Amino acid sequence: MSSSSPPPPPVLPISEHEDEIVAAVDVNPVVVVIGKTGSGKSTQLSQILHCCRYTRRGAIAVIQPRRVAAVSVSRRVAQELGVPLGDEVGYAIRFEDRTSERTCIK
Repeated sequence: MSSSSPPPPPVLPISEHEDEIVAAVDVNPVVVVIGKTGSGKSTQLSQILHCCRYTRRGAIAVIQPRRVAAVSVSRRVAQELGVPLGDEVGYAIRFEDRTSERTCIK
């Protein structure tokens, strides 16, 4: 019997600091998160903030230095959230915009 819900996100090092990060975002207008490659900064942090309803205040932007990274991160986040790419999760790069009026993680 298969389930239609997406699998839970992988447990990455950033998960250990979820409560600290959310508390910092609650009281600070700017929060800088520094971590090693693969720690979950790009994929998990946006999901954490989305699940804490920060997207009700506005969109969450994830900046990537390369086209391939922007596309792969957005695909992964969309997959982990179980939404179609371009709906709640999307990306905009030169000559290509996969967003909609519903996009809240870009």
